[in-house]
Amino acid sequence: MLNRLCDRVTSVVHLAMWTAFAALIATVALQVIARNILHAPMIWTGDLAQLLFAWLIFVGAAAGLRTGAHYDVDLLPTDRPAVAIAVEAISLAAGACVAWMLVRYGWELAQVRATAQVQSLGISRFWMFLPMPVSGALMALYLVEMLADFAARRPS
Repeated sequence: MLNRLCDRVTSVVHLAMWTAFAALIATVALQVIARNILHAPMIWTGDLAQLLFAWLIFVGAAAGLRTGAHYDVDLLPTDRPAVAIAVEAISLAAGACVAWMLVRYGWELAQVRATAQVQSLGISRFWMFLPMPVSGALMALYLVEMLADFAARRPS
């Protein structure tokens, strides 16, 4: 059941990321065309590109956790079962720390920045920092799934 939930969440995340990526490409293309061809720079395109980029980076990091797209560095001989279990447990714990920091401090930062405004877009800066706690929450969900899979694989 948890795997199905995570599959559905990941599908929505991937669709949103593809849409945001297309919007980012269109925004940057518009910015380049307006500045270099029309000689009429559009200030809002830079801020919108920054907003979309922040969402893509943070939410993409969470999606990468689920799909195993992050780099692995092999320093220990994980062909030994005891070492492999220890490495995976440490990885899960480290991931939980990162997710907790993103949720805790990302939310705090988003709230602090909520009083400022992105002038060119007419929105609160809260939206620029919200990707951090959203990413942390997604990572936490995926880590729970990974922990459940880890526990199911371990012999009692």
